[in-house]
Formats: sequence, structure tokens, C-alpha cells
Amino acid sequence: MTSGAPGLDGWDDARPGAGARPSRVGAVSGLSEGLTQASSPAEAVRVLAAAVPSIVPGRTAVAWHHGAARGYCQRAPDAAARALAALTGPGRLDVVGLDCCWAFPLTSPRGPERAYLVTVGNRDLAEQDRLLLSVLAQLCGTVIANHELRDEAELRAEADRARDVAQARAAELAASAARQRVVLEAALDAVVSIDDRARVTYVNSAFEQIFGYRAADVIGRELADVIVPPSLRDAHRAGFAHYRATREPHILDQRLELAAVRADGTVFPAEVTITRSGSDAEPAFTGYLRDITERQRARQELMASRARLVAASDVARQRITRDLHDGAQQRLVTTVINLQLAEQKWESAPQRARELLGLALTDARQAIDGLREIAAGIHPAILTQRGLAAAIGALTARLPLPVELDVPGRRLPDPVEASVYFFCAEALTNVVKHARAGGAWVRVAAVDGRCDVEVGDDGVGGASLGSQSGGLAGLADRIGALNGTLDVVSPDAGGTVLRARIPLIPLSPVPS
Repeated sequence: MTSGAPGLDGWDDARPGAGARPSRVGAVSGLSEGLTQASSPAEAVRVLAAAVPSIVPGRTAVAWHHGAARGYCQRAPDAAARALAALTGPGRLDVVGLDCCWAFPLTSPRGPERAYLVTVGNRDLAEQDRLLLSVLAQLCGTVIANHELRDEAELRAEADRARDVAQARAAELAASAARQRVVLEAALDAVVSIDDRARVTYVNSAFEQIFGYRAADVIGRELADVIVPPSLRDAHRAGFAHYRATREPHILDQRLELAAVRADGTVFPAEVTITRSGSDAEPAFTGYLRDITERQRARQELMASRARLVAASDVARQRITRDLHDGAQQRLVTTVINLQLAEQKWESAPQRARELLGLALTDARQAIDGLREIAAGIHPAILTQRGLAAAIGALTARLPLPVELDVPGRRLPDPVEASVYFFCAEALTNVVKHARAGGAWVRVAAVDGRCDVEVGDDGVGGASLGSQSGGLAGLADRIGALNGTLDVVSPDAGGTVLRARIPLIPLSPVPS
């Protein structure tokens, strides 16, 4: 781990300072701001580790990885490394010499270099402390991932600049055909040269591999007939003729994304740069082409992922704000009012003051219950601790109608369990609100590398996937985020059945 974060020998040194300790809310708020402003992953880890004793008194923290050390974390000692390697989520570590040791993931379980925030104290963590440390570790992991994405973008930009330099150097060597061909044959991009009539005069080995031609098959042919899709050939010829007539270089020395076609007729996106060489009387042109299919796919996936994350975060934040305002906040306001009235009547009407104190106590308890319900809506503790069957059983026990359950006791990957649980919760909420049903059922089965979920009722029917922007559409978005599918069967004659199919993510087994 980098300098500034406590190492293994510094567990006892990272104690909270003297003086009044700030409130947990203030500490968490300040920590969140500090993490988002961290200039590097190492600084983010230092901020988190230094703040842990203020948030959870008596705890110290360090960042560990069970394999090789990284710039922001140490390699864990052998005994702890074996325990960390077995974890797939937050968990307690039984390590000789470390009392009450807990680990919380900092990085994604899909990543090859998963790191953990490890805390040690003289007593075990309360459930609220575990939830808080897990959320803070995930926030720190998000900051780390953002820094790594920016670093990757800078590397790509540097690679693009290096490529531009290489292309410029290749153009400078165009006067020497021998030297030029040495450079072009070593290039990973496809390179094709044409004369002033757009006939191919040279292709390199990368061109043969990308487009599926041999050099002898294309030399002397018009470029449009070789790599330009049929629908674009007329426009290509018109543009080339316009350049010959006017010498206006509209597309020269620019990086363009165009469609190209292989020998087998496959059309694919390509990044193209065209440079001019030769004399004014007999100009020649060289094109550099790169297959960017994977780049565009990754870009689309990233944009879709960001859109889903932003939308989900906005909806969740609005729901929590609304629930806090309509529930706990109103109860707490009533509590304060009753306490103020009780204070005023303490001398003149003690019996009425005691009644007001009782009302204030009742409202405070209801506010606590409301906060617990909100926390359960974010991620129920029973789901993490006991699994899907227990969580759905607890969910249906609170409903005003009987629900038949067929849910296996085996554990599934964490993302699948969470999605299935909230899918069932939202579906059953729709049943209670809209179906006017006398009963419902939930069936879950994990077979053939997928999880099949069915939620049905004997209500009025008539539901459709496109009719509820915030209902069934929301369920479809939740399942689609895991590459799953949702089918709705809801005839007007009555009854609705929702069937979801989710591929099981190939993660390490979750300990039961």
C-alpha cells in the first residue's frame, strides 16, 4: 500500500484523535466528498482508511489484495490472502493475530485484481456498521475505477498520437518506395495505395488479412469495386472525380469512420485516413484502414451502461427522498412538536404533558421503523445473510393475500439474487395494487446455466408490457440489465403471469 495508509504494522497507530468526535453523518458526508475529490486511487484509499476510526470507533483499516500488490493496496499476508481469495463479497476473516477482522470489496468481482478494505477492531461489527463500510468501500471502488478509466483513456490518446506520428513519418518516406514498403508491411493497419484513376497499386499484408484478398486479386482494380460497399460506390466515385477536377482536399489527412466491405461481402465499420503523395501531374494516394467493430460495440455498451446507471440512480434517489420526506421526516416533526408542547405544559398540566411524551415516543418509534423499511428497500439484510428463499418468504409474509412459494434454498450469484428478489417484490406490489387477485405464486428454478422466475396471480388480467412505463417496463429494464428476457401472459379473461429468464453469471460460488 502507498505511503499514508496504515499497513499491517500500523493497525494500532490509526486511532481516532483526541477531542470531540464528529457525528457519523458528518464524517460520512465529509468522507464521500473527500473520496470524489481524490486525485488518485492511492489517495482515495488513504482518505477512506484514515476516516474509518472516526466512522466506526475502535476500528482501523488497510487495503489488501490476495495476489500481487497494486499502486493503492498491499499484498495481504499469506494467511489473510487465502481467506481473501475465498471471499466473493463482504465477510469476516478468521486470521490468526487479527481480532474481529472484516473485509469489504473495493473492486468489481469480475476484475482480475480484486482488492478489499480490511478493518480490525477489538469487537465485532454491528450490522449497521457492516452496511456502512460496505457502501463506503463500493464508493471508493467507484472512484478507483473512474481514475483507471481516465488513465486508460490517456493511454489510448497517447497511442493515437503515436499513430499520427507514424503516419506522418510514413508520408515523409513516400518518395522512397523501398523504405515506404518496409514501414507499411510492418503496420498493423490495412494500407492501400491508388493512382490518380483510383486503381489499386499496392496493399500490405494487413490489408490481405482484414479484407480477405490476396494482393494479386486487387492490384489494378478500381478501389470502389474492392472495399467500398455497393450502396456507397457512386458517391465515392463522384467525390474522387470532384477532387481530380478541383483539387479540393475535403477528406485528405482526416480521420474518418466509414463503412467498408470484405471479399465475402461482409460490411464493417472502419477508421480511414487518406494521404496524398506523388507529383502534381500524377498524384497518388495512400489509405490507412482499421477495423473498429469492437471499438463501436464497446462504445455502445458503455453508453447503454451509463444510461442505465444514471437512470437507476436518479429513480432510487428520488424514491428515497420521497420516502424520507413522507415517512420518517413527518414522524420526527410530529415528535418535536409534541415534545415542545409537553415542555410547555410540564408545570401547568403534567398529565397532558405525559400524554404528549407518550405520543412523541410512539412517533419516534414509527420513524425508526420507517427508516428500517427504507434500508431494507435498498438491499435487505436477510437476502445477504440467508439467501433468496428466506428473503422472498419474509417479503410475502407481509402481503395481504396468500402467496404460494417454490424457491430453491441454494445460493445464486449476488447480482442474480438481488435482481430476482426485487423483480419478485415489484411484481407482487403490482399484483396487490392492480390485479384485485385472491392469491398469487412465485416459482424460481436454476437450471441449464440460467435462472427462471415466474410470478403469477388469479386477478383481472389485461396487463401488457407496453402499457405501464413505470411498472412492467421497469421490470423489463431490471431483467435486461443482466441480459435477461421478460415475457408477460395476461389475457383479458383473467390472471397474469410474468416469466423472467436470467443467464447465471459465471462467478465464484457463493458460500452458503
